[in-house]
Formats: sequence, C-alpha cells, structure tokens
Amino acid sequence: MIFRLPNGILSLLTLLLLSVGCGEGPEMDGATAPAAEADPGEARKLRSLGYVGTAPPLPSDAKVGVLSSDPQRWQPGLNFFTNAHFCSAQLMDMNGEILHAWSYEPCFRWENAVLSPQGDLLVAGRKPYEKNPDAARKAHYLLRMDWNGDVLWQRQMTAHHDVDVSPDGKILTLTYAHRLIPEVHPRVPIRDDKLNLLDADGEVVEQLSLWDLLQSSPDRIKLQSNRVRRFEGAREINALHSNSIEWLRHAELVGSQPFYRPSSVLVCIRNQSTLVIIDWDTKELLWAWGRGVLRGPHDATVLPNGNILVFDNGRGGRNWSRVVEVDPARGELVWEYRAKDPYSFYTGTRGANQRMTNGNTLITESDTGRAFEVTADGEIVWEFLNSNLTDKREPSVIVRMRRYDGVEYEALARRVASGQLLNRVD
Repeated sequence: MIFRLPNGILSLLTLLLLSVGCGEGPEMDGATAPAAEADPGEARKLRSLGYVGTAPPLPSDAKVGVLSSDPQRWQPGLNFFTNAHFCSAQLMDMNGEILHAWSYEPCFRWENAVLSPQGDLLVAGRKPYEKNPDAARKAHYLLRMDWNGDVLWQRQMTAHHDVDVSPDGKILTLTYAHRLIPEVHPRVPIRDDKLNLLDADGEVVEQLSLWDLLQSSPDRIKLQSNRVRRFEGAREINALHSNSIEWLRHAELVGSQPFYRPSSVLVCIRNQSTLVIIDWDTKELLWAWGRGVLRGPHDATVLPNGNILVFDNGRGGRNWSRVVEVDPARGELVWEYRAKDPYSFYTGTRGANQRMTNGNTLITESDTGRAFEVTADGEIVWEFLNSNLTDKREPSVIVRMRRYDGVEYEALARRVASGQLLNRVD
C-alpha cells in the first residue's frame, strides 16, 4: 500500500523503546530517558523479552517450507538466509529446496551471516558460554569461511548483529565495549557500539566509537539514555544497540545529496530509534532521522533511488511491525507495508527487508521464522516458514533473508569457482 506521512506528524514523541534495553534480561531503575512510559506493565514484559533462537513449536500437521507462491508475480532467484539457532546459513530456491549450506560448531547462535562478493561467508556469532560478563565477551567471534565451508580464519571479538564489505574489500562490523561515562551514570557503564574496519584477514585497521561520534554532533541528534539493566551478571546501560551497517553501495548516488559520499555508512540504532549516515573518512555525522516515527528499527538499507528502506519493529507498546521507505532529504515516508490485520505481523527483535528489481519487497518476520514477498500494493506473492526445526518442531529464527534475484544456483557456483565476484545483494 502507498503511504505518505501527513505534514506535522513528525512530533516530539519520545519512544517507550528508549527506556528498554536489549531485551535479554530485566532492567533496573537508574538513568532513564526523559519520556514517561505509556504502559509500565507492557514495558516490563518487553524488558524481559530475550533474543530467542527459535519460534514457538508448531502443531504436528502444520506445513513448513513454501506456503504460497505466485510465479507470475514473485521475483525469481536464490534465497540466502541465516538460521540463528542452528548456526547455519543456506541458499534455497523458490520452491524451498536447499542447494548450499554452511554451519559451524560449537554453536550457541549466529547473529548474522553475509556472503562476500568473493563467495566467502562472513559470520558474527557466539559459542556456548556461562552467563557472566567475561565469558560473554569471549564467546563472541567474527568468522570467515570459504564457499565450501572451510574456516579461513576466526577472530575473538565482540562482533554482533552485522557485517558488511567496503568497496575496496575491507570488512566492516559492529563490536561493543563497556565504558563508564559519569554524566550518563556515576556507577553503571554504558555499552558503547564501535564500528570496526578490518582487512581481508580479519585484523582491525581502524575503529570508531559510535557514542563519541553521536555525542559530538548535538545539532543533529541528542542522545537519550536507557534504564539500567542486569545482563550477563552485571549492570549496564544499553544506550545504542546498533543492529545494521551498510557502506554506500550505489556509486551513482554519490553527490546526489550532501550525505551521500563515497565513504558514507548507514547505521541503524535500535535503542535510539534512529538511522544515521556517517562519513567514514572524515568521521562526520551527516544525517540522522527516525525518532518519533520508528520504534526499535532494524536493517536499514539505501535503495538505488536514494530512499532508505527500514524494518520498523513496533516495540514499546505498539506491538505490530511494518516496513517503510523514507525519502531522507525530506524526512517523509513514501511507502509502507503493514498487514491488513496489523497485529498479525510482528517481530519484537530482528526483522529484515529487501527491495528487489521488479519492485517487490522481501520481508523477514524473524521471530516467527517466516519470510514473505509483497508487491508494491502489499499483496503477498510468496511465503515461507522455516523448515529448519528442532525436535520440538520449533522453527529456527531467520535473522535475515536476502534474494539473489534473477540468478540460478549453477551460475552462482560457477562464478565463485572461476574467481568472479558475486553481485552485491541490497
């Protein structure tokens, strides 16, 4: 469905989400956002909501795999997706047949995996660990596997949520570190997100504190703090919770707006309900938007037309999700997908979206293990429920699904084998 934001609706609403932490443990009173909580009971539930690895169990007769399909209207191609619970990634055709797969043990969870242009798999994951701060930090890793699933290298670092590849082949990922900032809280540290640029062998060559960068630009964004939470046996303030990073992929957009430069990086910051664009070379904050419109967003991506597509989860009391396209120059929504019954489409954590060449949008409803494709008018033309099940018939969470549209598996495998670069997936 087409949706345009009426004038004036970008109000000064401060989202309840800003007083909600990562959701992996209850929070405690402490440093708070200025906004009052609209529904304290609902907020307490959300604060105890974890990043689950599986969806609820299915009835024995429930169908999994491709649930519906309209080949005349879906975009053909290969579906690449990450199974959080099984620490695996898979390439699947439009009929639900798995054609290629990667996995790794020991397994606690894969937070995300992406295919590099070389056909290697880059993974932000975690090994099993005891729930204390030191063990939690050491359990995180960044992993690079080749097309055949052999480990090229593994680096212990607090990598989380996302990995991307720069135009010159370097690797960009998110890590976290705790820091005590007295003006935020005199005793409890914040969890700061850092953007890390690594070489092809996984060695860090440059690092940027997202907190410091945002704090240095109060004219563009005023950071709001979150409540103190107890997580992994320690108290912290999960102030940012960034979850997606993307180097500008469309060279034709450079110069079309002041915020589109060759080294522009788009970051989605869940706990500020804000998207930002950073110039990596100059370390400038070029653009910020979202507060008062988005609620706990995920997976922001720049489209070829210069607009930005983002998954708006609806955390903090709304409890239904949508996908929106924003014109960043005007700060206006120009397209929206929401279900006819809004409450039938909701994922409190994760969530993903991809605009394809035929104009359709591929959407990942992560926490249910579901992905579906909609037309510009919001009609579902392809739907999939994850067939990777536990013994209790719990579908694995799908972190993200991306489609290599218009590509057949044999052609993709030949490109990798011959050393040709794969097309980037937007």
